[in-house]
Amino acid sequence: MKYGILDFGTIQKDSNAISTIHETIEMTQMAEELGFSRYWLSEHHEDNLAWKNPDLILPLLAGYTENIRIGSAGVLVGLHAPINTAYHYKLLANLYPSRIDLGLAKGKTEVHKSLELVDGGDWKKNMEDFFNRVKKIKSLINDEVTDIILPPKQGESPELWILGTSNSSQDFIIQEQTNFSLSLFHLINGMPSPNIIKELKEAYFKKHQKELNVNITLSAFCSKSDKRIEEIREKTKNIMLNFSGKPEYFIPFLEQQAKLYNVDEIIILNLGETIEEKQLLMEVFKTTVSA
Repeated sequence: MKYGILDFGTIQKDSNAISTIHETIEMTQMAEELGFSRYWLSEHHEDNLAWKNPDLILPLLAGYTENIRIGSAGVLVGLHAPINTAYHYKLLANLYPSRIDLGLAKGKTEVHKSLELVDGGDWKKNMEDFFNRVKKIKSLINDEVTDIILPPKQGESPELWILGTSNSSQDFIIQEQTNFSLSLFHLINGMPSPNIIKELKEAYFKKHQKELNVNITLSAFCSKSDKRIEEIREKTKNIMLNFSGKPEYFIPFLEQQAKLYNVDEIIILNLGETIEEKQLLMEVFKTTVSA
């Protein structure tokens, strides 16, 4: 099994954005030392986050590490010009070869923030045009747009991931041969069925005669304190808390989820609020993680 980390960059009480970013760098280095497969940063636009768009933070993480894959999970496609996304991640993929992931998502933010991000453009139309915009990003990265060349020409491409909570992207994933990450912690439709991955894998193999690269993403909090576990359960309202409990029960839970969804990689949204709590969750993997 492979395990990765997803980081929202939440600023905790008595901290600030810069301290949180330094903590993220430290957590990424720890993840690499422990053999984690990936460290992903999200794009969200709430006010309590150390970054909104992770594009500027990713090269820091890549520069402070050597082997672990670094990426976005994910770029909100409707809020960014495809050419900018393609340029940033193609260049990053060539500065740090075979280490960069580009996750693409349909998410949105508050209306007034969306309007600012698209600078007067029609962000609602952009969201509806998700698949065409992803195809444009992919074609720009792969030098398939004849009148636009993004440096370096014919360079390496980032690993492309479609993020989702349902099977709505299945046909696109099969056609464009992208990777897929299924979120288990979004509250949009409740817990997604394991059949989403099963059916997608079968259809992908039938079309291409090769296995689809797929993982699941879930949220987790580990503590030795029953009081802290209950506190996190009470305050976690905006997402589904997939696991909250003692460290010794975490690996068996993950193995159960891997078997249920038939995946060999799980990305973990670490809900620890202090650096000690984040480290406690990651230290569970000292003898279990394989890169």
